[in-house]
Amino acid sequence: MKRILACTALALVCITGCSAAGGDDTPSPSPSQNNVQRLMTIGRKMAQCARAHGHPNFPDPVANAEGDDIVFNLPGGNGDVKTVFRSLEGFPECKSLLNQMSDASPPRKRGPRRVGDPGPKDVPALRNFAKCMRQHGLPEWPDPKADGSFPMSGTPLQAEGKSNRVRTAADACQQFWSGRILGS
Repeated sequence: MKRILACTALALVCITGCSAAGGDDTPSPSPSQNNVQRLMTIGRKMAQCARAHGHPNFPDPVANAEGDDIVFNLPGGNGDVKTVFRSLEGFPECKSLLNQMSDASPPRKRGPRRVGDPGPKDVPALRNFAKCMRQHGLPEWPDPKADGSFPMSGTPLQAEGKSNRVRTAADACQQFWSGRILGS
């Protein structure tokens, strides 16, 4: 009887030990971590495409401060990234990667987020852009909100849209911001 109990106890220890040793206590990545990994993969391909098509110093992506998206740290800020991306839209292989990045990027509160949309980190550059726009014939141009959007809803500027006056001022101010303008 002692022998049976000892064998049973030994068998239980082995079974418990094997199941504990065989289990993996490493937490699986969260959906947002998986998405950032996917964005990093696409972003690296995008950087290679940019370097292959006239932008030899285009950097590889890095995770943003929140860890939920990627950024490309070019000198001059986010506007330069947008300029590079616009120049690559004529290359089918780069265009396909741009679309993949846009689809994989986390959504914004106001709708789908596109790669290169302005955000809180861009507010200093957007303030300079707003000041320049006022100096170039648009005295009613507002300062950006904390989220990087311009409060234009219900103003004459919203109704004016991309008029010649707005385009001329934006062209003169593109050294401050050459990317997409988000109205709110």
